Amino acid sequence: MGFKHAIRGLFEARGIPAGDQRLVGYTTGAHALDHLVVLSIPLFVPIWIEQFDVSTYELGLLVTLMTGLYGLMALPSGILSDRFGADRVITGFLLLTGGVFLAVPFVNSFAALAAVVALAGAGAGFYHPPALAFISREADAPSKGFAYHGIGANLGIGIGPLLITAGLAVTDWRTVLGLLAVPLLGFGVLFALRGPSDANDHSASEHSLGDVVEQLRALVTPVFVGIIGVYVFAGIYYRGTLTFLPQFIETLSSLPSLDVAGATVGAGQWLYSLILLTGSVGQIVGGDLGERFEIERVLVGVFAATALALLALGVLSGSAVIAVGLVFGALLFTLAPLQSALVAKHTPDAGQGIGFGLVFTVNFGVGALGASLAGWILSSSSYSLLFGVLALFPVVAAGAVFAVSKTGTQS
Repeated sequence: MGFKHAIRGLFEARGIPAGDQRLVGYTTGAHALDHLVVLSIPLFVPIWIEQFDVSTYELGLLVTLMTGLYGLMALPSGILSDRFGADRVITGFLLLTGGVFLAVPFVNSFAALAAVVALAGAGAGFYHPPALAFISREADAPSKGFAYHGIGANLGIGIGPLLITAGLAVTDWRTVLGLLAVPLLGFGVLFALRGPSDANDHSASEHSLGDVVEQLRALVTPVFVGIIGVYVFAGIYYRGTLTFLPQFIETLSSLPSLDVAGATVGAGQWLYSLILLTGSVGQIVGGDLGERFEIERVLVGVFAATALALLALGVLSGSAVIAVGLVFGALLFTLAPLQSALVAKHTPDAGQGIGFGLVFTVNFGVGALGASLAGWILSSSSYSLLFGVLALFPVVAAGAVFAVSKTGTQS
């Protein structure tokens, strides 16, 4: 009870309406597990390169496969959400993904690893559209709901890697990764039995295939095409940067390792986790700015600052990398509530599951190419070139936001 009251007090202090607290609390927990699955994978990349004798390019392709399926599942997930209710789809994500990780201890080849990681990515891909549509339809303060929902991602990908690192100090990677099945399956059962229900649940009889086609047609507008562009370009630099960020940090010999409970935590592990935890600040700031100012203007500023941070990462070293990395982490996750609010602003309520499904399909599906691009560049060149190339994508994304703003004003 004390923990529940503490969480409720935190939500009340930040202005989350009482009616939103249960919804935000459960979706935040599920979001933490979703991103724990996907964004802990870079920590295993150095281990897999050595154990399976593969190149950075081949590992980049593996991450592309996982995140590509993660993105491709978003559209069917959005359709299922609009037809059967977001709560049921979220429960399915938790149980399906947890079931996949039960097979990890039996992985004995790179092909088997690819199959398990790909299936985990596909299962996790069912999460975002129903959760975001859930918040958009049900929450009284959706921008703040998006922000605190986003904090769940940062908790999962910030604290999760530290726990994984501690686990790797005492056992092998198969056991550590396989143990992810426990919280996923446990929370899946909890969500099914005690979680919030979608009051705007849409049954199959109310949403035929023709309805889905009409909703898709309604989204074929210049404004929504621009929004898709925002998600594509953001997804490419997002995935391209995070996939090899721990490995990049390990190349900086001036950054120290840490001793945690007798286990050595490399700089690539502790700083990666710290950068992602800093994203929680970005989530809160993004949610507050989305409520106070025009979303498009804030997004342009965030993209411009992100391009500068990426350029700085490519030329700086030592403690300066820590400072810039923390700024980059905050900027990276400021996007989540702002982009979600942008979709909600330009999408009718009835089709928001499909709308979020489309943008997450391109964000993680097309954006997954960022991992392959990064792996290909690193196989023949340097991190300086990589960050220089990736800095171009937030600039183009800012241009897409500007186009959305102009087109939306004219329509």
